[in-house]
Amino acid sequence: MRSRASKTTTRAAFHGLALCVVLLAALAAVAVPPPAGAQTLEPCQAAEPTGPVVELDGELGLPPVAASRKGWKRAGIRQKLIKPANSLTGRPTFPVMTVDYGARANVALKGGIKVLRGGRSVSFTGLTVISAGGRPAWLRGRVGGRALNLFKVKGGKRTFDDASGELSRVGFARLTAAGARILNHRLGTGSKKLKAGLVWGYFNLYALYKATESDAPTVDVPDEPPVKVEPAGAATIGTAGAISWHVRDSFIDYIASGDGTRVGGGATADAPTGKNNLSYSFDFPFVSGWTVPEGSGGPENALIRGSGLVGFRYCGHGINFTVSNPEVEIGDDTDSRLIFEVVGTDNSELPEQRAVVTNLLPSQAEGHTVVDNPDGTSTVTYEKIPGVVPAGSTGVFADFYGPNDPFGYLSITYTYPTLTR
Repeated sequence: MRSRASKTTTRAAFHGLALCVVLLAALAAVAVPPPAGAQTLEPCQAAEPTGPVVELDGELGLPPVAASRKGWKRAGIRQKLIKPANSLTGRPTFPVMTVDYGARANVALKGGIKVLRGGRSVSFTGLTVISAGGRPAWLRGRVGGRALNLFKVKGGKRTFDDASGELSRVGFARLTAAGARILNHRLGTGSKKLKAGLVWGYFNLYALYKATESDAPTVDVPDEPPVKVEPAGAATIGTAGAISWHVRDSFIDYIASGDGTRVGGGATADAPTGKNNLSYSFDFPFVSGWTVPEGSGGPENALIRGSGLVGFRYCGHGINFTVSNPEVEIGDDTDSRLIFEVVGTDNSELPEQRAVVTNLLPSQAEGHTVVDNPDGTSTVTYEKIPGVVPAGSTGVFADFYGPNDPFGYLSITYTYPTLTR
């Protein structure tokens, strides 16, 4: 028996990520499970928006003045606010809901007004301010299914700044003839009718609406690596255990706070572990491979192919990617790699292609043994080969990770026929 072992550990922390990658397809011209194609990647419906960034703010203040209170008292009416309108500042306030700046500004407000008299009441909802330059403004509302201009805003001043998206309009809101008629009818004011022109309150509107185009997410697409060439005389790997990839712990923790992980195409997740009870390792079935064993004129030279898919998804942050059908290239620390096919959507658009996801450091594996078996085969085992982010593949991780940042580890066992060499 030949054996060799070395010890090393790797652990790293993770603080946030805005990536989105999917890795799939079959890599060998052999019978494999049906490949997990790009069609398995469903775009997030809750991803971070990539269109304009909108600033929206403002409110209408409509505090009664002395003339208002006098008119209400004479008609025997009082006013209440419909939430989320409120009087937290000591004056009736209606938050801005939407803004549309065109030839005239249309500012929709939240909440409403309820006017009461005795056991009767009438409510005005769907309040909207209509304001054009050089003209009186109107405060429109709905009573049941009917819309009407309730108040006409006269006097005061209107200012509008197109660059900043800010609009202000002040003046006095006076009851319209249509508003007076419906109030008198619904409230039964009789001889104490409300009159058109009654000052309802001081009108003070501020609205902000500004849309700024945001840059669409961009990704540095990594170069597609060449397929490793099988040298003459290489031994065909006959059997192998699963390709076991342990993903960076903090990345799994982060994804779990969103939509989590999924497996498909024959890949499986290890049993949940740790304080968060999550699956951190994923196993890909063996498909094929070859090896030139260590000692045959240099370090070990091998390629092991697998199948299956693991998906990572955090729609709230636009993360939506999978890894599938791995290629494990084993050599020395300068040319050992873990390759997947890559395709991304949402906030990290990547074309469907092969990409190096991590470089591998076999010399730092926690364990490495080669066992000669009685049946004329040899079994190679690598335990926990550390993985690091390649300089050319930081775009796979939306440039969050830097070159050589640790990213999990890989374990694998495979057997090849010694006597046939």
